[in-house]
Amino acid sequence: MLRSRFGGAAALCAVATFALGACAKTTIDPTVTTEPTDQTSTTLPTGTPAELLPRLLTEVGKLSDAIGNADHKTEQMETVDNLWNAVRPAVAKADGVVVLTFDATIELCHTGVRLNHPADADKCFRNLTALVDSFLAKNP
Repeated sequence: MLRSRFGGAAALCAVATFALGACAKTTIDPTVTTEPTDQTSTTLPTGTPAELLPRLLTEVGKLSDAIGNADHKTEQMETVDNLWNAVRPAVAKADGVVVLTFDATIELCHTGVRLNHPADADKCFRNLTALVDSFLAKNP
């Protein structure tokens, strides 16, 4: 029994030695340059939750048709994300629990876009409408 315990430890040491020996020194050649990729910067919309949440609903309402018609669904989702990212901090500050429900609902929109399911976008719109109505009633 003593022999098998030491045999396992020796095998472990051998594996560790070979694994560490595989690490090589990384060098950076400053003469090699690459062209920067085009990056777009997005300016988030500004406004109060009372201004941004109705705009968010309007854009989410367009998502089902964009998915069904294969008409710029990704761009439509980006618009939704930008509006949500702009208003999310204010919603989180007002109610740290309901913001998670908003997050889950927006994720349902993403699922609809990713899987080409207009029905998920419709469900997202219905749920978001109820959330926005409730939130704005409590936080005018």
